[in-house]
Amino acid sequence: AVPTYLSVSPRPLKETRMRISRLILCVVIAASAVTLCAQEAATGFHRVACVKLKAGMAHEFTEWAAGDMHKYAQSRANSGAVSKWYLLSSVIPQGESAQCDYIMVSIYSGLPSPPMERDDLVAALKQASISATAQEFVDKRNSMVTLISNDMFRTIAAVGSPKKGDYFIVNYMKVTNMDDYLAYEKKVWVPFAEGLAKDGSRTGWSLNERVFPSGANTPFQAVTVDIVPSWKEIFQPSGDFASTFRKSHPDMELGTTFEQYEKLRTIISTNVFHLDDEVSAAK
Repeated sequence: AVPTYLSVSPRPLKETRMRISRLILCVVIAASAVTLCAQEAATGFHRVACVKLKAGMAHEFTEWAAGDMHKYAQSRANSGAVSKWYLLSSVIPQGESAQCDYIMVSIYSGLPSPPMERDDLVAALKQASISATAQEFVDKRNSMVTLISNDMFRTIAAVGSPKKGDYFIVNYMKVTNMDDYLAYEKKVWVPFAEGLAKDGSRTGWSLNERVFPSGANTPFQAVTVDIVPSWKEIFQPSGDFASTFRKSHPDMELGTTFEQYEKLRTIISTNVFHLDDEVSAAK
């Protein structure tokens, strides 16, 4: 997911290069089946494609997404190319101000799958029992939407599992020291998110580091996602947040904990998406 780009100062380029170099090194090692680099393990990757609807195509895209695109995504999951796939529609913002009208999330169980070649698409369409040729399938998609971006992320921590109909509250973070920020999120929010999921006010939560694109001009470096089961839960949470926090962290004070958050990250944008469809490998 990509918000409307803002002019912000990302973490220093030197640190970015160092983190990416370490990540790439661990990807190479992982590909060689060597058990090293535990801290930077190359797992939990997912690709997020942001698309914008073309004028007058909302209804046609909705029908196509529920038909051929769903079947295509299912074939990709069944083949092992992805472990899960989500289609989410933008709820807030909408219209011209929204960078994405839809996002498509492809989740990988290990290393990301390489970009598809024509033969891969032909095979996927055949497995999905879609009669269109590869060119017809691509032309149909391109007639309805424009690809805005296609970014790679790595899930650092996750609680729960989303289900169709959930809402995703997506927070885009400007981070100056990624190691310190990720460590604090895992220490503080993972137990808290587990408590919120237990009381039913949250379906899940995830912490994600942006892998590519990277560098000095990227407006955000990390994303957290709060997953809620209903529209009402966004505005009138059923759980007692303060009580759940105290149970999760009896030795921590709520106010000072969030003061530390303000030092580690800045939320540059918060958007709301709806999970319209989900796909996983057929059992």
